[in-house]
Amino acid sequence: MKIGARIIKTGIAVAITMFLCKYLGLEPAFFGAVSAVINMQPSIFLTLRAARDQILVHILGVTAGFFFGYFLGVNPLSAGLIVILLIPIYMKLKLHSGITMGIVAALFVLSSSTEEFFVHALARTGVIFVGLGSAMLVNVVLWPPKYTEQLKEKLRQSNEAAVLYFCRAVQDYVGLDGREIHSDMEQGKRVHALNKEARTLLELLSREQGLVAGSSEPKEWICLAAKLVDYNESITKKGDRIFDLLPVRMERRTRSDAPPVSDEFKAILDILESGCTIVVRLNGKLRSAIIEGGNVVPEEISEEYWESLTKAIEQWQPRLSGSYYLHGLMEAAVTASEIKWATRQAKILL
Repeated sequence: MKIGARIIKTGIAVAITMFLCKYLGLEPAFFGAVSAVINMQPSIFLTLRAARDQILVHILGVTAGFFFGYFLGVNPLSAGLIVILLIPIYMKLKLHSGITMGIVAALFVLSSSTEEFFVHALARTGVIFVGLGSAMLVNVVLWPPKYTEQLKEKLRQSNEAAVLYFCRAVQDYVGLDGREIHSDMEQGKRVHALNKEARTLLELLSREQGLVAGSSEPKEWICLAAKLVDYNESITKKGDRIFDLLPVRMERRTRSDAPPVSDEFKAILDILESGCTIVVRLNGKLRSAIIEGGNVVPEEISEEYWESLTKAIEQWQPRLSGSYYLHGLMEAAVTASEIKWATRQAKILL
């Protein structure tokens, strides 16, 4: 089991909270510890937002506790009514994460005697704020999250995996000649998971920008990173689309007794496969430019590759005499279209 920085920071925040509550004579200190745990979020932005929500939840809870305790007294009926009232209010205000703390705050105040109400209410407020402050201070001062480096590494992993997945789909389509289809579901899940993790880190970095020193990045780079995340997600989906063609092509060939692939169609398949070489090369330059900050030479969009593919199709076209060949042309066109998008979009990003 790995113990990360966030776990250590949570423990430190709890210890600081308990110490301050004891030093200031605030009870019960464990409420402050709970507050510190809740507000130790993955980012400074989320910590500030959680703190805002907790303050609002606490104010509503204390107010409700005072109102019901003063007018209805301390009894089971008032306790039940306060829960029935607060939960819909918290849900309406989208304060779902603070429902438990808000109810506890209200019941804590409600259970106080009239003479000690203000003392208990102020102590409860002080305990909560000590926990909030400790979590925010520790999160900012101790090991601020370095989302830039994490995002760069995740971008590298997701791009490499997405390109490999895409090219694997093209190669499986090209090499499908009477063989069994070996669909690598785990690889697909891994690529989608990497893309999701990169998207999460991008959102955290965007929110964190400018809040604390060392966690900000130029807006231009964040914009480029966002475009690369979009590209990785799109090329993964296009790989999925090509993989979806494989069982269709296999079934069509099986129904037709798997006729040998003509030399003309083999030429088309070879050109499609060579397109992956271009995709791999361009994405290597993309990673160098965006992730490593290296200087790369942009590439102009060229029609040479597609002209050669057009000529190969024209040479094969005279063989089109039935639906079998027409479906083959459509599948090749879909694959060529996905390769064309992958190469052109990479050149645009460069």
